[in-house]
Amino acid sequence: MNNFSVDFGIVQIAMILLILVGLALLVSAVVRMRRVGGLRVLLGRGSAGLVLLLVAVVLLWFATLMQTYLGLTGEIKAAHVVVKEVAGQDHRLDVDLTIFGQDGEPDRRETYRIEGDQWVMQANIVELHPWVNALGFHSGYKLSRLFGQRTDGEPTTERHIFLNGSDQDFFQDMREGDWWTKPFVRSAYGNATIATPGEWDIYISHDAIKPRKP
Repeated sequence: MNNFSVDFGIVQIAMILLILVGLALLVSAVVRMRRVGGLRVLLGRGSAGLVLLLVAVVLLWFATLMQTYLGLTGEIKAAHVVVKEVAGQDHRLDVDLTIFGQDGEPDRRETYRIEGDQWVMQANIVELHPWVNALGFHSGYKLSRLFGQRTDGEPTTERHIFLNGSDQDFFQDMREGDWWTKPFVRSAYGNATIATPGEWDIYISHDAIKPRKP
């Protein structure tokens, strides 16, 4: 199960306190206005409470939207693959894929047969602005596709394998230039790595997905 990394600490406690203080100010403003009358009381305490509520709600909304992404706090081991050529079949590879979860432990293991002499793995990466990281959120990634590539330059005929559901919405947002987390996101893009058959560990950082021999 994938999730977006959020450190629950002082900042998150402060967000909850902001909501409580905002609600308290709004309730206090309404009660006081009913007692003494006048819009000045409502505009004073009420406006402050509304601002606090909006700030906290927007941050919580952002965290909810990003729940499908694994947190990037540096370079992370995202998967392990063992790729072998299929005996007696040209341009065919068997891929044994283990995907790691947020805790660094194996999350699920799948096997695939793909067309090609090399294998390609793609990831979607969302890089947050430094000030958002300071609030306890981390840039995130999601392994998205697995497919093959032929060394003779001929195109393959098989569809790509989606590793975490379709990424069509992700690229649609990029194409329209209206990323739904635009106030928080520094960049959002797809990145891929290509490698030969063998045993590989897959690492992801803020700017790339890369294979390394274990």
